[in-house]
Amino acid sequence: MIIFKKINKVARKALFAAFLGFATVGTTFAGSLDWNVGVTSQYLWRGMSQGSGAATSGGLDYTADNGFSIGTWVSNVDFGDGTSYELDGYFGYSFGPISVGYIYYAYPDGEDLDFSEVSISAALGPVELGVAVIADSDFGADSGDDPYFFLDTGFTVTEGLDLGIHIGYYDYEVGDAETDYGLTFAIGDFSFGIIDSSRDDSDPYFIVSYGFSGSL
Repeated sequence: MIIFKKINKVARKALFAAFLGFATVGTTFAGSLDWNVGVTSQYLWRGMSQGSGAATSGGLDYTADNGFSIGTWVSNVDFGDGTSYELDGYFGYSFGPISVGYIYYAYPDGEDLDFSEVSISAALGPVELGVAVIADSDFGADSGDDPYFFLDTGFTVTEGLDLGIHIGYYDYEVGDAETDYGLTFAIGDFSFGIIDSSRDDSDPYFIVSYGFSGSL
C-alpha cells in the first residue's frame, strides 16, 4: 500500500496556486498548450450529480514532449449549500503505458470541501485501468482512503461515431462500496451519454454535451 504524507491545508492551497500559475506559462517549454470549453446537460462525477441542471466548463492544459503535463479546469456546481463552482489543478507524468498523477479539487466558495487525489493507470491497448486514492482532504478523509478503481475504453463504431465505455468502483473507508458505469456516443463535437450507479437512490442519467477545443 502506498502511503502519502499528509500536506497541511495552507501548503496544499499554495501548491495549487503554483499549479495554476505554471499552467499559464507552458508556451516557454517544448510541448503543446491546449484549451477546451464545454457545456453539458448534467455534470456527473463518478456517477454522482454535481448540480441540478446544465453546467459549463473550461480548461487549459500543457503537455511537454517528455511526458509531463499540467493543467487546470473549472465548472459550475450546485450542492445546495451555496457552493457555486469547482476549480481543479493537476499534473502528471506518462512513461510508456503508465501514467501517474495528482489532482486538487478546490471549491473556493464552499466550506471544507477541498480534497486531493493521487492516481496511477496503465493503458493496455484500447483499455485503461487505474486507481485513485485520497491524498488529503478538508473533510476528514485520510491519505490512502476511498480507493476508486476504474476501467475506460473506446473505439470507433463507424466513421464519425465513437463509443466510450466506463466502469468505476468506489471502495469507501466508511459506507457501502458503489459502482458506476456509463456509455457515451460521440458524434463530432456532440456526445450523448447514459450513466448510472449502484446507489439506492440513483436513476439513470441521460446526458447531452457539446465541447470544442484548440491549441495556443
